[in-house]
Amino acid sequence: MTSPDPHAGFRLIQLWNYPIKGLQGQRLSNAQLSANAHFPGDRRYAIGAGHMAVANDQWLKKAYFLQLMSHEQLAAINCDFDGDIVTLTHPEMAPHTVDLASAEGRDKLAAFIGQLMPESSHGATGTTRRGPIRVVSLDNGAFTDTKAPLVSLGGTASLDGFATLTRTAPDPRRFRLNMIFETQTPFEEAKLIGKTLAMGTARLRVIEPVGRCAAIDVDPHTAIRGPHYLPLMRQKLGHSDLGIFAEVITSGLVAEGDYLTVLD
Repeated sequence: MTSPDPHAGFRLIQLWNYPIKGLQGQRLSNAQLSANAHFPGDRRYAIGAGHMAVANDQWLKKAYFLQLMSHEQLAAINCDFDGDIVTLTHPEMAPHTVDLASAEGRDKLAAFIGQLMPESSHGATGTTRRGPIRVVSLDNGAFTDTKAPLVSLGGTASLDGFATLTRTAPDPRRFRLNMIFETQTPFEEAKLIGKTLAMGTARLRVIEPVGRCAAIDVDPHTAIRGPHYLPLMRQKLGHSDLGIFAEVITSGLVAEGDYLTVLD
């Protein structure tokens, strides 16, 4: 594996969380990672799809929620967070500020989403929203696709390699990765699986690759669904993975500019 400084490791250049599942995320300058926990603030909120019962503080599979895999319109909603206060903007809507810590604020977010996606509206996949929207939250955990408390990482060369393969613009938001670090060869981060990493004052153990779904077909800039890329990835790459999952084994602060180094 290669890096600009072989003694320092791989430089961390971006940190992201996505507080509301399916909507645009926010870039961070630093983050306090906690052992056996998800990335801080990531997917704490989710939007019930209407035709399925959802409740606060209950992790459920993504099928219970509005998501990019089925409703690409979500990618057009920009979120500017200040704690639990979020300002929502959309090209067709006036800015809307709500407090997600309150039931009233969550109801206002649900109403905002409902105006953009009326009942029985559907995405390009034909999935419909039947019934009222409900915004729910998890105080301990995240509405990620796996219930296990994992964080996600990916290399810049992998993002560039996917973009070249699919003739799209490189954009980390397409893959919802929490941490982006500089690499020289596409998908070389897969070699870190099973390794223990130091990053800032935190320590992580890499568990497995991040297998991708149809959500990556959605352009995060335009909110338009493109071709289905998974078959192309399997044909040209022999897999449909991008990024790696890791568990935080020692709490610590990580920041843009830190170096990721392999301990074992």
